[in-house]
Amino acid sequence: MPQAFPLDRPRGPLYLGLGLAAWFMAACAGLPHIAPKTLGALPADSARTWVAAMTPTVPLHYRLRWRFQNQKGSAGGRAAVRVAPPDTLRFDYRGPFGKSGSALLIGDSAIWAEPPDDVNQLIPAVPLFWAAIAHPLPPAADDSVSGLIRPHERVWRYTRGTTVIDFVENLGAKPRLRAELSRDGRMIGQTEVHLDAATGRPLDARMLFPGDASQFAFTIEAIDTVAAFDSATWRPK
Repeated sequence: MPQAFPLDRPRGPLYLGLGLAAWFMAACAGLPHIAPKTLGALPADSARTWVAAMTPTVPLHYRLRWRFQNQKGSAGGRAAVRVAPPDTLRFDYRGPFGKSGSALLIGDSAIWAEPPDDVNQLIPAVPLFWAAIAHPLPPAADDSVSGLIRPHERVWRYTRGTTVIDFVENLGAKPRLRAELSRDGRMIGQTEVHLDAATGRPLDARMLFPGDASQFAFTIEAIDTVAAFDSATWRPK
């Protein structure tokens, strides 16, 4: 069984604090939307088929090098993401002076996070983090699904009350996946991830949250397949 992945200590102040909802909320005010305002009807099964094609079939261990920047400055380091398909993910990072954090995501919910106060910040951005590792979540049973198909591009949207999640998958020679989360008519953030043309696995990603003019970006250094994760992986340390 794999052991917990030891994370290197990043240099500089750690602004991340595991606030995924605050993660790399960057760019400028007025960040353009990734999808058209109006989309046509799309069978939910079509969206599920597209998502299934990007869903790992075996447990994976990602090793990342990340960089966070906001108006106060920037910081960087390494982190680990462990995924048990189809919908369970653990994220770990370590910061300076012994600072560290972890979180468990199942589907679009944060189950626990350390430090505990980060849970409320983590939950709003969970779908964006899944998209950042090129593993978009499927629509929920009560989602309204819409979309369109264009040459070398697929667009789909989940609407849940006042929450809207858009996805745009570009299928050309330089494939990428983008996602956008909005709530009550306000954009929460966007994700863009570049994909390996041969394997479809993520290469690098960035998440932008216009509300805080911040950005979180990462490069994936390695992806290891795992036979199975120990059950302790999903519990706080």
